[in-house]
Amino acid sequence: MTVQFYETPENITAGTSLKDPNQALDGNLALHTGEDATLVNANRQALAEALQVGADQFVFANQTHSKKAYQVKADDQGRGTKTTDDAIDDVDALFTYEPNIVIGVFTADCVPVLFYDEDTGLIGAIHSGWKGTVQDVVSATFAKIKRKHPDIYMGNMKAILGPSIAQESFEVDQDVADQFKALSYADDYIRWDDRRQKYLVDNQATVAEQLKRVGILADNIRLSDQDTLAMVDGFSYRLDKTPGRHFNFITRKG
Repeated sequence: MTVQFYETPENITAGTSLKDPNQALDGNLALHTGEDATLVNANRQALAEALQVGADQFVFANQTHSKKAYQVKADDQGRGTKTTDDAIDDVDALFTYEPNIVIGVFTADCVPVLFYDEDTGLIGAIHSGWKGTVQDVVSATFAKIKRKHPDIYMGNMKAILGPSIAQESFEVDQDVADQFKALSYADDYIRWDDRRQKYLVDNQATVAEQLKRVGILADNIRLSDQDTLAMVDGFSYRLDKTPGRHFNFITRKG
């Protein structure tokens, strides 16, 4: 299993699984895309071994391009590991204060956000495709966190953005561009391309702006320069309707 790990504190592990032609199904870890479940579960076991955890320590969600978030508790451990039937349903962000649980989100062009707060032990993962971005799944997630923990200090929060489609590759029509413009702060991340007669949208930059607006310091946001549509080891649904997905994960040792 090929994994790209991120620099984090010693007790936190965060990373993104990458496309690897030497692995079954190119290393796909997503069950919901219809590929052979036995092979997907074998890939999940390979990732568990790479992380030195049990496969039952993962928690997976059934993502729906919503702005819903879910707090993972200790008794959720293992949900969605073997089948989508018991995954956390209809959410696009997971967060937890529990140690020794691996949470994450699947992407294949969408923006993944991994975040953590060393003071409280909070970790989380957000899936922000363009539909999630225009709904501001970022602010919805942190609003839910703050409702339960209003004293959390956002200045300590760190965020990592994983591989996603770059602006130069993300061509959209007027209807999608208008939804970004309706945010009122995304105009700088949209430009018209005369040659292609399309708008080009920087979804990652928009998500980064949303992270700043919930109180995360710019210096604490790590951007990605990896374009899933162009990178050799990237899964891009826009490029070829791939059933493969990156799994962007985070876990904290107790």
